[in-house]
Amino acid sequence: MDAAEYLRKSRMEEGMDTEEVLSRHRKALAQFASSHDIHIIATYEEVVSGESLYARPEMLRLLEDVEEGRYDAVLVMDLDRLSRGRMKDQGIILDAFRDSGTLIVTPEKTYNLSDDLDDEMAEFKTFMSRREYKIINKRLRRGLKQSISDGCYVANAPYGYRKVLVDRRPTLEIYEPEARFVRMMYQLYTQGYGCVSIARHVNALGAKPHRSEEFTRNSVAHILRNPTFAGKVVWNQKSHVRKGAKGNPKHITIYNPREKWTIVDGLHPAIVSQELYDTVQDIMAGRYIPSKNDGTVRSSLAGLVKCANCGQNMQRMVMRGQPYLLCMKKGCCSSTKFELVEQRVLSYLEETLVKLELEQQRGTARDTSVLDSSLEAVKKELAAAQRQKSRLYELLEMEEYDLPTFRERMAAVKEKIAGLERRQRETEQSIQDAQLADPAALARKIRAVLDAYDAADAAGRNAMLKGVISTITYQKDKKSKQSEFQLRFTLKPY
Repeated sequence: MDAAEYLRKSRMEEGMDTEEVLSRHRKALAQFASSHDIHIIATYEEVVSGESLYARPEMLRLLEDVEEGRYDAVLVMDLDRLSRGRMKDQGIILDAFRDSGTLIVTPEKTYNLSDDLDDEMAEFKTFMSRREYKIINKRLRRGLKQSISDGCYVANAPYGYRKVLVDRRPTLEIYEPEARFVRMMYQLYTQGYGCVSIARHVNALGAKPHRSEEFTRNSVAHILRNPTFAGKVVWNQKSHVRKGAKGNPKHITIYNPREKWTIVDGLHPAIVSQELYDTVQDIMAGRYIPSKNDGTVRSSLAGLVKCANCGQNMQRMVMRGQPYLLCMKKGCCSSTKFELVEQRVLSYLEETLVKLELEQQRGTARDTSVLDSSLEAVKKELAAAQRQKSRLYELLEMEEYDLPTFRERMAAVKEKIAGLERRQRETEQSIQDAQLADPAALARKIRAVLDAYDAADAAGRNAMLKGVISTITYQKDKKSKQSEFQLRFTLKPY
């Protein structure tokens, strides 16, 4: 009998070394297979732990192979190793084995789901495993809630702290090399500095957050709002909507309003005083604070417009009561009033619609001459940038530049080359899409967008624009007028 083996830690083995556990299981299954004339031809090792089936890549791979009938059986240490998650996931797994006629073999019993008795027994056992799993989770949540109520800190250490155990209880200790920057942020904010200015200041001094290259407006604002730095423990700041739940195409993190937070006195020391923390909160309450992510799209151009220099998404930000579109990287593209960019996008769609309708009337192929000219211009710029890069090495060898100056200028040239290479790829893709496009289908789609645009909200407008536009590249020189910006469009292929 040809079989595969599926290895996965159980809930009872959490905290133990994964490789050690899986090695022990592998040895036990190999002995069982040898004594029962079973030939193991494939192994699937699940090193991640997740309740959802779709968070377990090896199980998904196994199910594909089972559905194709590659094995006579699958060996597991116990039936609940396959699934003790949601009932929907259990049904998908059991259906795959039942429909393919693949046996589930454990050291205790072999399950043939084509047999009614085995099928009922497998369903009953997975149901009981699910019930046990829910009871364990309930106990864990209850214990977690009690730990938080006692002032323990159970999450990852925030910037300025390190995780420690005090009397076997998890808490935090101050990590001074980072804590000094936290104090600086609070003090600068009370002196009238904004989050963007503070981020630039601490970045210049060498501060570096835990999970990104530099501080941004949002990461500074998060530190200024977080009561942890005043010696508190906070829970329930976020809610999560799983991918697929309520029709959401991706996982969404929602930041709950402050009144829904759970805040208790922590065991850890404070980095800033309660008085300073409260002063910062009062100042923030009187200033415009950008809305937090609650799963709602508030910009019609969200995720569409990219900076031509750095490739990052352009952001909508309200400044002095006026919404602007700007790049969040310091010293990059200049900002422009949001309404001007949006109007330029609609004008482009109107012009494109007219051209498409003329092409249909004339029966001519798509004209890519403008795109061809753009591609040639990008290639020339790219060749010049490559020559500039080579010249920098020559100047370094001639000792015209010292090493810090060379590194600074080389970084700028490399960034420019990366941007030009990205533009070249996008333009080449646009030419290819234009050659393969169906003008009639694209024209119908654009007309539908233009007809419904004014009546839609920001989220609806964003969805409609993304239906016809793949990307928009934004470029604007320093000290130029508001209207002096360039947009390059890549339409969706039709």
